[in-house]
Amino acid sequence: MPAQLAAQSAPDYTAFRTNDEDNNIEVFKKASPSVVYITNSRLVRRSFLSLNPEEIPQGSGSGFVWNNDGYIVTNFHVIQNASRLTVRLQDGTAWDARVVGVEPDKDLAVLHIEAPQDHLIPVELGDSSLLEVGRKVIAIGNPFGLDTTLTVGVVSALGREIDSVTRRRIRDVIQTDAAINPGNSGGPL
Repeated sequence: MPAQLAAQSAPDYTAFRTNDEDNNIEVFKKASPSVVYITNSRLVRRSFLSLNPEEIPQGSGSGFVWNNDGYIVTNFHVIQNASRLTVRLQDGTAWDARVVGVEPDKDLAVLHIEAPQDHLIPVELGDSSLLEVGRKVIAIGNPFGLDTTLTVGVVSALGREIDSVTRRRIRDVIQTDAAINPGNSGGPL
């Protein structure tokens, strides 16, 4: 009897995928090439007499490619107080980034990198005005420095208000129960 069981092949579990799982996979394959990993570092002098500053990692986060011209969108708190920013694309290439725009009151920042256009895959934007409470949402980012992670949830509420890093109110925020961990900040939802 055991020989007969060993001779049987394992079932094809992909045949049991649900439409929802297929949708998750499709969205991930389409959107993840647009998601970037951003590292933030500061130059500090260890002593007053030191001539050479030392680069100290400050943190990391996510962002996404806005267009083929090298513009990257992220959260302001991801890049706040940075002396140096590096953006790593999904193809593994890393590029120095410069800040070209910030809106701290909305926790938004725009970076620019000098990457060739064939390295840049802009994200396809949705229309948040079409969202309804209960709709499925997918967040893609780099939580805890782990590359390209997907979490799934629903729109829990619309029109929420939260405080920005400047303590100003941000209105019309989408609340979700999708896991958003440190490092996911700046990634697409």
